[in-house]
Amino acid sequence: MAKIPNNLSRADQVRARRKIEKVQRKPIPRTVERTSREARNASRVISRHNTYSSSRAYTASNRQRRQIYLPTGTPGSEVRLPSLPRISFSWRWLSAVLSLAAVVLLYMMLNSSTFLIDIVNLTGGIRVPSEEIKAVLNVTGESIIHVQPAQVENQILSTFPDIKRAQVTVDLPDSLNVVIEERIPAILWLENEQELFWIDQDGFTFTVRGEANLPIRVYANTAPPFALGYVDRKSIESQDIKDGEDTSKVLPPIDPAFILAIQKLNSIKPTDTVMLYEQEKGLGWTDPHGWQVFFGANTNSIDMKLIEYDHIVSAILERNLQPVLISMEFLHAPYYRLEH
Repeated sequence: MAKIPNNLSRADQVRARRKIEKVQRKPIPRTVERTSREARNASRVISRHNTYSSSRAYTASNRQRRQIYLPTGTPGSEVRLPSLPRISFSWRWLSAVLSLAAVVLLYMMLNSSTFLIDIVNLTGGIRVPSEEIKAVLNVTGESIIHVQPAQVENQILSTFPDIKRAQVTVDLPDSLNVVIEERIPAILWLENEQELFWIDQDGFTFTVRGEANLPIRVYANTAPPFALGYVDRKSIESQDIKDGEDTSKVLPPIDPAFILAIQKLNSIKPTDTVMLYEQEKGLGWTDPHGWQVFFGANTNSIDMKLIEYDHIVSAILERNLQPVLISMEFLHAPYYRLEH
C-alpha cells in the first residue's frame, strides 16, 4: 500500500487516501429495541384501510352530535350542554309515514259507517225496472272497499239477458254508480200465436218487457234455429262454471245471419202478409194468390230466388194452377205442390 507524505495538509491527506483506498460503507446497525417494537406493531395489523377512513369516521361521528353553548353572563365564560344527536330525515322516513297513514286510512274505511254504501245511482234503463236490478245487487249497507266493479258488472249481465252492457264505478264515500245499456228488440218471436221473447240484432234473446218500436213479428211453429256451437247455460251445472268466468262473453243463441235473413225477406214480402217460419222449410209468407212460399233460413242468392219465383208464378197463372206450396229453398231445385 502506497505511503502518504506527511507534509500534506489534513484535507489533502483525506483526498489522497480516497484515491488509494476504496471507500467501504458499512450498514447502520439497528438497535434491538426498535426491531422488537416494529415486530410487535406488525403483529397487530389485520387489514389495511385507506388513510382517510379514520378522519372520515371521526368527522361523521362529530356531525352526528351537536354541541350547544350557553352564555353565563360573565365575559369569557360559557356553559356547554350535553351533546345532542343530530337527526337527519331521508326518503325512507317518508315512505314509512305514508305506509302507516295508508294502513290507518284503510282500517278507518273498513270499520267506519261513513264508507257503507247508502246510494245506488242507476241510469240508462228503460224497460228493466231499477228496483229489480238493485234487489239483485243487494249492496246497500256493504263496505265500499269490498265492492269489485267488474264482479258487479258480470252479475248484472248474467242475471238480465236484456242488458247489453253495464258499467259500474265507485264514488266515495258511499255511492255506487251503475250505467246500463239495454238491448234493442229487432224481432218478436211468436210460437202458436204466443209471444215468447224478443231477439236483438246480435241474436240474443230476452224477455218481452213493455213496448218496443216496430219489431218484426215472426209466426213460427217451433223455436228458432240455434247458432252453431251454442250451449244453453241453463243446462250446465253450477259447478261446471268457473269462478270469475265472464258470463257476458257467450255465444248468442240465434245465428246473426238468420236475423239478417228475416230483415231481408221482411223488406221483400207483401205488406199485408206476416212472416212465417217452419223448421223444415225456413222463412216465408202467404202469397196474395193464396199459396205459401218459403225461401229457406238464409239469404244466399235471394235476388236470383226472387227472379226465379216470379217466373214460376207467371207459369202457374198461365196454366191456371192453384198450388198450396212453392219452395224456393234451393235455387237449382225449386218445386211447387198442388192441392190434392
